[in-house]
Amino acid sequence: NLQLRAACEDVVTAVEEGSSLNNALSQADIFPPLLVQMVASGEASGELDTLLSRAAEYQERELSNAINTMLSVVEPVMVVVMGGIVAVIVLAVLLPILDLNTLIN
Repeated sequence: NLQLRAACEDVVTAVEEGSSLNNALSQADIFPPLLVQMVASGEASGELDTLLSRAAEYQERELSNAINTMLSVVEPVMVVVMGGIVAVIVLAVLLPILDLNTLIN
């Protein structure tokens, strides 16, 4: 993601210039507010690594839930599409046979 890469580069630059990580993340406007709050809390308590691990786990769970939700929607659609393809194939085989039957009668 080019936007995320550019935002991360801006955050790195801001931190190298002396800004706090949570201020740099909040200025980027691309990171979730929960992440910014967890970074601020981690900086204040001295447990930044622990809170970043928790934030990563939370984001992974959210992504997994979003993927599962999307798959649960796509799966029935795929079944209907495959049924339509099978129906077209069956009709392509049966219609010429039925046309021949009407020509004979």
